Amino acid sequence: MSSEIGILQHIQSLRGSMKPALQQVADAILANPEAARSKNIKGLAAACAVSEASISRFVRGVGFPSYRAFQLRMVEEGAFGLPPRGLSADEGQIYENIGRHDNAATILNKVAHRTADLARACLSTLKPAAIEHAAQMVRAADVIYFFAAGLSALAAENALLRFARIGKPAIFHRDRNNQLLIAGSLRKGALAIGISDSGRTQQTVSALAAARQAGARTIAVTAFPDSALARQAEVTLVTPAGYMPAGEEPISESMISKFGQLLVIDALYSLAAVQDFDVSAASVRQGDSVIQQSRSARRQNDQE
Repeated sequence: MSSEIGILQHIQSLRGSMKPALQQVADAILANPEAARSKNIKGLAAACAVSEASISRFVRGVGFPSYRAFQLRMVEEGAFGLPPRGLSADEGQIYENIGRHDNAATILNKVAHRTADLARACLSTLKPAAIEHAAQMVRAADVIYFFAAGLSALAAENALLRFARIGKPAIFHRDRNNQLLIAGSLRKGALAIGISDSGRTQQTVSALAAARQAGARTIAVTAFPDSALARQAEVTLVTPAGYMPAGEEPISESMISKFGQLLVIDALYSLAAVQDFDVSAASVRQGDSVIQQSRSARRQNDQE
């Protein structure tokens, strides 16, 4: 695991991609980190209601060679990781971990730190090799089609502007029927990118499946690498789960939960541009001149 993020943030970021038994271990540790610091492997297994073998698999899954090494890291970090997940009954109903008694200062603090935690967690979930592969697919594509719904559409719309800057044609339609119709008509040379935090959004899964069947190459951006969306993709870019590890995806999504998707788009765009730096830089300069002309014309209109 990366040394740049805490062990509890690391566990939280990986929790969504774990098998049920390992998710059970993750939830128990996130709820009560002290148990992992103080109990031996047998005691933690009993506390989590799993086998010792499951604890060993969990430890290896989060990047440690042994339970002892994992426990030492937990002890070293002490109270500097995530706080225990003991939220009161009304917390999270308004916005993630925001509760009835929060005020302007505590809300600002929670939102800012949640965003920072998610950004650091991306260092664990996003693999450089996967981004490298995806960037090569972007470069080779004649055109990129994005498929997304809800707040995930914001990442797709951001991508349109990003890739336009380097002269890469990109298309996104918010209408779900249009998405399915377009996906089914794609051909070789096209690249389809599906974006869904849960990986279960039916219209996005169906569109990416149709694009793949039509002959397009496919990329998934999701927090769950074993999800239905990921199964339709040649490459999966894994973001941190955009919600606290209580199990199910919330009905109301927050903008913070989509920050990982925006980070993926920025990283993918940047790497694709760097891989063809001279052409990309020329395209950016050309776009800058057009934008500058637009701003000059706007100032002139304002003066008139």
